[in-house]
Amino acid sequence: MKFKSGYLLFIIIVLIFTGCNKDNKNISKITECDTSNTTFNQLYNTLVNTAPNQNRITMDLETHSYTFEVLTEQKICKIGYQSLSTFNTTPYLFEISDNTSSTLLYSGSHTFSSLTTSYVSIPPVQLIVGHSYTIKRIQKNWNGNIVNTIGRLVEGNLIFPSTFGALKITGSSFYGTGGPLDNEIIPYIDIVF
Repeated sequence: MKFKSGYLLFIIIVLIFTGCNKDNKNISKITECDTSNTTFNQLYNTLVNTAPNQNRITMDLETHSYTFEVLTEQKICKIGYQSLSTFNTTPYLFEISDNTSSTLLYSGSHTFSSLTTSYVSIPPVQLIVGHSYTIKRIQKNWNGNIVNTIGRLVEGNLIFPSTFGALKITGSSFYGTGGPLDNEIIPYIDIVF
């Protein structure tokens, strides 16, 4: 009887720990790629809420980009953007480059909602501390009306670098059919860790 109760206790302990591991994996899956309050969004809102900065939809140039670093290792799993109301069926090209190693890490064309920021999943892009990265939103298919290249951005009195949590934006650039306009505004291109 003593052997059976010891064996039963062993099985119960194994089941408890196995159940805990499954729960931890499920919790991890829930928190991965959470778009509800991203680090970029928090940084952007902090800048918008600092006078005299303001959130605008403008800048009729083909490429909107910013350069950034991470303070801890991260993986980008989604990109968030909001298209123009007249352009929600026209894809934008997104590129993520590692400037330190001169490597294109991701390139893909996507459409987005015009009503709110929407997100697309991408293959995980590993970011390491000490490297500089650039994310670009490119719109070359503007149908003869350069206004179709405008996008959401924060402008005003921005100081670089701008840091929130593990994200440090070190600069920005807008160009294509004009420009460049460097380090004066930041486009709303959300990256989700």
